[in-house]
Amino acid sequence: MKRSRKIGIICLAVLLLYSTVEFALFAAGHVGTFNAVRRSLAGAPQIELYGQTLAYADVEKLESSELVPLNRTEESLPNQVYKLAAAPDNPPYVFVLKGNDAYFKYRVPKAAWRM
Repeated sequence: MKRSRKIGIICLAVLLLYSTVEFALFAAGHVGTFNAVRRSLAGAPQIELYGQTLAYADVEKLESSELVPLNRTEESLPNQVYKLAAAPDNPPYVFVLKGNDAYFKYRVPKAAWRM
C-alpha cells in the first residue's frame, strides 16, 4: 500500500470517529466540541441555565423593547439572560447582550426526536 493511501485511510477513520462522538453527544442532549469551538470563535460566553449548558446558535440584532429578563432561580450567572417578550416561561431561545443591539442567541441542546 502506498503511504498516501494509508494516511488517507487513517484520516477518514479519525473523521468518522469524531463525527460519531459528536452525534452521540448531540443525541444525548449535550453541547459538542464543534459548537464549543464556534461559540469561542464568536466570543460568546458559556452559559449554564438550570444545570444544563446551552448551545450557541447565532448573533441577532434585536431591539431591547423586544426582550424581557428571564426569570431564573440561578443568580450565579455573570451575564443577564433575556427571552423574547412573546415567548413562554420556558423559551426555546435565550439571549445574552453582546453590545449595542446585538445579542448572542442560545438554545437548549435537544435532538429533534426528543422535543
